[in-house]
Amino acid sequence: MSGGRVEEEKEHTKSEMLPKYPHHHHRQQHHLVLIHGIGHGAWCWYKIRCLLEASGYKVTCLDLKGAGIDQSDPNTILTFQDYNKPLINFLSNLPLDEKVVLVGHSVGGMSLTDAIHRFANKIRMAIYVAATMLEHGFSTPQDFKDGKPDLSAFGNVVKFIYGLGPDQPPTSAIMKENFQHQILYQMSPLEDSTLASMLLRPGPMLALQGAQFERTADAADCVPRVYIKTMQDHVIKPEQQDAMIKRWPPSQVFVLDSDHSPFFSTPTVLFGLLVKALASIKCS
Repeated sequence: MSGGRVEEEKEHTKSEMLPKYPHHHHRQQHHLVLIHGIGHGAWCWYKIRCLLEASGYKVTCLDLKGAGIDQSDPNTILTFQDYNKPLINFLSNLPLDEKVVLVGHSVGGMSLTDAIHRFANKIRMAIYVAATMLEHGFSTPQDFKDGKPDLSAFGNVVKFIYGLGPDQPPTSAIMKENFQHQILYQMSPLEDSTLASMLLRPGPMLALQGAQFERTADAADCVPRVYIKTMQDHVIKPEQQDAMIKRWPPSQVFVLDSDHSPFFSTPTVLFGLLVKALASIKCS
């Protein structure tokens, strides 16, 4: 009897550690697909996935091409279409009657925008977290000003890799390890930034900077978009986020007192904002 009581108390304590949110919106279970930013992988969402799944949501964390455990060499990924293929393949293979919620971090927002233009009928909502939100990708100088990180204030922080030769533009890039915590994770636990430094991979910069999207249908306007601003962000600065929000207004904007990586620094608050956004989805 006493052993059973101890187990019961452990389970009760574990459940108390999770935030309490109303469950009325779970009548229609949402499937969230989480997309990482440059150099990261599905692994960066581990805290958010745990919180979401413990609350009854279905969660898929994808590795884009050359990221995470995908074995592709990022220096051979020269187009955005190639880089984003895992998400496009995932959406292509969804059952006809299934819709998902996309969540993208950082340049993962470009993957969401690509998907919105191509698979609007399969997306319930797109949530941009400290993300690049450009309706047409990097099509104009203003797009680069608003959406491309400017890290020059920190000095020479990026290592470039020239997969096509030294006389060609760099094919991939990775932030130097001694700058990662200061720029990407300054409000995050040291354990998380240490783990990230062991897992980060060069990202296919040439492919990402060439990302451009054409509007294929007005259906894209039917996908509600939510933006979660990160106010202590050194990568996509708050004024850049504001500029993108102004140029392509989402249906909702939430504000988070976080560094560029809220999945590490403020996971419980980020989880709460995701739940709040999901609660606004109209059944369809």
